[in-house]
Amino acid sequence: MRLILLSDLHLTCNTPVARLDNIEETWKRKLGFVIQYALENRLAILVAGDFFDRPRDWKTLSEVINLFDYKPEVVSVWGQHDLYLYGKDRSSTSLGILVACEKVKELIQYWAGTDDNQMAYVYGASWGQEIPVPDSPKNLNILVIHKNISDSPLFPGHEYTNAGMFLKSHPEYKVIVCGDIHRRFFIQKNGRIIVNPGPLLRMEATEYNMTYEPKFAVLDTFKQSIEWVTIPHEPAEKVLTRRHIENKKETENMLDEFIKNVSSDHQITFNFKDNLQEYIRENKIDQKVVDLIVEVMR
Repeated sequence: MRLILLSDLHLTCNTPVARLDNIEETWKRKLGFVIQYALENRLAILVAGDFFDRPRDWKTLSEVINLFDYKPEVVSVWGQHDLYLYGKDRSSTSLGILVACEKVKELIQYWAGTDDNQMAYVYGASWGQEIPVPDSPKNLNILVIHKNISDSPLFPGHEYTNAGMFLKSHPEYKVIVCGDIHRRFFIQKNGRIIVNPGPLLRMEATEYNMTYEPKFAVLDTFKQSIEWVTIPHEPAEKVLTRRHIENKKETENMLDEFIKNVSSDHQITFNFKDNLQEYIRENKIDQKVVDLIVEVMR
């Protein structure tokens, strides 16, 4: 049995500040490519959460509904970006409406797939949910989860769940598909797999994204293997910009320079009267002016 693995689509019609292209046109091309591949190869698509960038985005929702008219089989868990105020009411969200329209299947407890007499049981754990216990640990169990699982920290001090340890602590699952952390990884140990397919879109001009290539994974449950399929995309330098980051640094440098240039012997307090008296003293203001100021203040 073969399945397409995706995570963190973050579909939106609002182009991020780091993108130079039209983000709506970009994700339509990319997602259209995935859908076409799924239809041609008769594969279901598993999505590990953050289907949308915001829980309510009606324009993006309408575009997704049109794109899914081809009816590929799509099964998804919920990421925090799919949930309104991180709550339990999901029916009025964009993903909730996709589920109601039967464009996407909600992966709550499990979804059973079969191919050539092989049965796979796919369980879901959305953002903040407990990990379900499979009916039988002997089955070919697959977990799709949205959780901060990674094979390495994204930055110094980053708190995350270690992927290798997570795989080891859940032996009842043959395959674990992760979403949330926007970084691809793949670990295989003793015939078991934990994988994060990586985000569909490069939303920020990070160092990682400047070399990142959007792909999706094709899981072969019989061979217990992963095949990577590159999604057609533009090179990072053509669609990503760091100018907003550079502008921020320039502003911060100007502020630092201003602070350094403030005379250290000029003491400024939070008392207006004290500051005024200091100004009068330093600038030797004429006494008539001082008297007038005092009268006005009274």
